[in-house]
Amino acid sequence: MSSRSKCLAVSAAAVLLLAGGVLAKDRPPPEPRIEPGSIEALKTMGEHLQSLQTFSLKATTTTEVVLDDDQKLEIGGTATYEVKRPDHLRIDLATDSVHGELVYDGKTVVYASPDQNVYAQAHAPVTIKAMLEEAAQKYDLTFPLADLFSWGTSDAPIDIIKEGFFVGHAYVDGKETDHWAYRGSDQDAEIWIATEGSPLPLKISLVDRDDLTRPRITSVLDWTETATIDDNVFQFKPADGATKIRFLGEEDKK
Repeated sequence: MSSRSKCLAVSAAAVLLLAGGVLAKDRPPPEPRIEPGSIEALKTMGEHLQSLQTFSLKATTTTEVVLDDDQKLEIGGTATYEVKRPDHLRIDLATDSVHGELVYDGKTVVYASPDQNVYAQAHAPVTIKAMLEEAAQKYDLTFPLADLFSWGTSDAPIDIIKEGFFVGHAYVDGKETDHWAYRGSDQDAEIWIATEGSPLPLKISLVDRDDLTRPRITSVLDWTETATIDDNVFQFKPADGATKIRFLGEEDKK
């Protein structure tokens, strides 16, 4: 092949590649796919969660923290939930960096920091779900897995799901699960739901897409569906010398 022919061949190939790129750019993005089974799995899980009246839950969490230079650190911890619906909840947090206790008795909510020997107390709504929502909105106080109390209710975040599909079967702590993946406008989620016995979520992983570093938090869940919990678990008693402070964002009393 002559040099001229080679040049023409290369030019033709470049035109075809360029045209292909333009056509690909002009194509509309693929339609989000929501497999019906992905939504049904969440609804079934939610209905079961709402049926639990007195239960305990231990979550072993791994959280990615991103430094200013984009280096990622892994922070481990546990969150233990003790629940008596509709209006009693205790959460004990123990991570590599934070220790905290939330105690709710249907009338007041207390958050204590044992390391600093301080606590804050405020009046609270009459249900666990409403209390957690108010704590997040008014006091910027959020807890891992708080959304579990919304599943199975009219406030379950079904409508924010843009994609949902079945990943496959997987094992969590030796238990078989269905592994589902979801995508919302600003978050990716994966949920592993037990396939035998109760349809409980045994693992949850979330990625914040609003953050360019894409930090991930993963929780492995250990459930006791019919726990025996003493009422005094939900009664807060300040430690000796503890100082009462105000919640962040709490208005001064007049």
